[in-house]
Amino acid sequence: MFEDFVAASLTDALKSIDSHAVAQDSQRIDEAGTVRMNPDSVWYRGNHAAAVIDAKYKTEKPSGYPNADLYQLLAYCTALGLDEGHLVYAQGAGDPAVHIVREAGVRLVAHAVDLDQLPDQLIKQMVAIAGRVAAGVELQVQS
Repeated sequence: MFEDFVAASLTDALKSIDSHAVAQDSQRIDEAGTVRMNPDSVWYRGNHAAAVIDAKYKTEKPSGYPNADLYQLLAYCTALGLDEGHLVYAQGAGDPAVHIVREAGVRLVAHAVDLDQLPDQLIKQMVAIAGRVAAGVELQVQS
């Protein structure tokens, strides 16, 4: 349910970008096509992936976000040829955590929303995340 909320609210917030989203976009990670991956949402400009977003219904721990989530997002970015990917957590620190992968330069951005907020405040949080995703898309278009 959280994944559906994230996908729907980001779809609405990102309408202004010339793109379309595919939820649970089944992809193959390897060249042989044997290993599947299903990111929660992949944004396309034309036929090319422009952004990947994965929602996690879990909270940040005192030590930060789980490493396995970052590894998964890195695999999505690598297979889709993206320089940036986004995780959206149900709870965590206010500011997004940005991890830049050594030698690859891929940016992994972990956002958190506060589900205890009133609906209009929650939508504002999603709009802010959409702005960050859109900024990443624009950077990739320019490079």
